[in-house]
Amino acid sequence: MKSFLLLNKTPILKWGNIPDEIYFEGDLPKGYNLAISPSKPYIVLDIDIHDKINGFLNIPKDIYKELENNHFSYSSKGEGKHFWIKYIGSKELLNKTSGKGFDLRTDKGYVVWNHYLYKDIRECLHLIQESSNKLNNFLELNFAKNEKMG
Repeated sequence: MKSFLLLNKTPILKWGNIPDEIYFEGDLPKGYNLAISPSKPYIVLDIDIHDKINGFLNIPKDIYKELENNHFSYSSKGEGKHFWIKYIGSKELLNKTSGKGFDLRTDKGYVVWNHYLYKDIRECLHLIQESSNKLNNFLELNFAKNEKMG
């Protein structure tokens, strides 16, 4: 996991070159946000409402209930929400959008961190719970790397 500064949702440096376990520390400069890039086994399910697409309505009710009851989360910009999950499924998940108003962020992506609620992700790692079989199936259906038959 790593954290770095964003200006207008854009990293101020090549974040892919930052080694894991390097964290921004201190007060955020005015106008900046903090980003977190999760590392395996952690992932972030980012649910948003954009234009006419409401990701909250596109998540099965039982999955959303599990997310709300069992997984560390915080509000994101607008009416969205970031759910942090310790993924214990068997398939490789991709950092990608679903087109349904929910996206997955893995070690190949990042999310804006709610630094007003928690200053540092390391304070919250103990709150991130493992995924259930049902949640794994949902994540794999929507975000698993396609395995080509050969």
